[in-house]
Amino acid sequence: MPRYPDLPPEACLSRAITNVDNLQFRIERAIGHLRLSPLNAKRLRAALGLSRHLSSLTLADVQLRKASLQILFDVIEDLGHDLIPDQVPMFHLTLVDDIGLTTDRHPSIPLARFRRKVDKAVRKLGLSGIAMLEIQGLTNYPAEGKGRTLMLNAHVLGWGRVSRRTYQDSLRKLNSSRSWTNTFNALPVKSRKLKSGLEDALKIAVYQAKAPFGAKYRVPRKGHPGEFRFRPTLSGFTDTLALRIMEGLNQISIFDAVFCIGEAKHVRKEWKARLMAWNRLRDEVGRGSVRPFDVAEMWRGIRRRNGHEIYDPFVIE
Repeated sequence: MPRYPDLPPEACLSRAITNVDNLQFRIERAIGHLRLSPLNAKRLRAALGLSRHLSSLTLADVQLRKASLQILFDVIEDLGHDLIPDQVPMFHLTLVDDIGLTTDRHPSIPLARFRRKVDKAVRKLGLSGIAMLEIQGLTNYPAEGKGRTLMLNAHVLGWGRVSRRTYQDSLRKLNSSRSWTNTFNALPVKSRKLKSGLEDALKIAVYQAKAPFGAKYRVPRKGHPGEFRFRPTLSGFTDTLALRIMEGLNQISIFDAVFCIGEAKHVRKEWKARLMAWNRLRDEVGRGSVRPFDVAEMWRGIRRRNGHEIYDPFVIE
């Protein structure tokens, strides 16, 4: 994994919030290029949480993502010392598996199955944890003429009273098992031990909840010939790709994307309660959610406008 930013947690949070704004700018620009009717523009902006919003709370709701980022940070800050006792090892896990690979032309996302795999892997490592799922583009991996590669991945803040030897043995078993595979010759389950207690936990919470501003780039893993790792990039992250990914995220409830394992379950409960309270306030001070409309038909029209008539709608299972 790349080195974490040498910044205090609050600065990492500020940077992540700025990137939500950067993503919003990209999306707004993409919408402008579509030249939609006022009604369709209003509906698309609502689906993306740019003005009003949908009644369902999805990963495509930009303002919701910004609120979730701040709230998860606050919850970890408030509960962290009781949640993760001193001297208990903490880890940042990144999990990527071939079942989560698809293309932007024929996108199929096995969300529930991947969630189960992540949950099982974290438990096998002897950890409790907070997990979040995300979809990102992989800009330098050919999809054999079938479109750009999309990748479902998970980031987990994990902790547990487990010996170093036991943990490393369990990690090796996971990465060598047939149940976890990676086409890119990258480790399916990557782990880094955290050292700075609550400060590092807050940084990982920010990293987990960040908006999908940017893509991934496959690069050789130093010291491991034939193996690769992924690094963040803006190269190839076009406005069109950003909007296409948001189409997929629009079908995923934020409450399905964030889940907790073991002793962390009350973190999700508190995060959800605060996020729902924020949404009620959003409705009170704003104009609330829009009237129901055919969201799938709206996205079908967007694909036509983008010249993507042959692109399939996202299938989220």
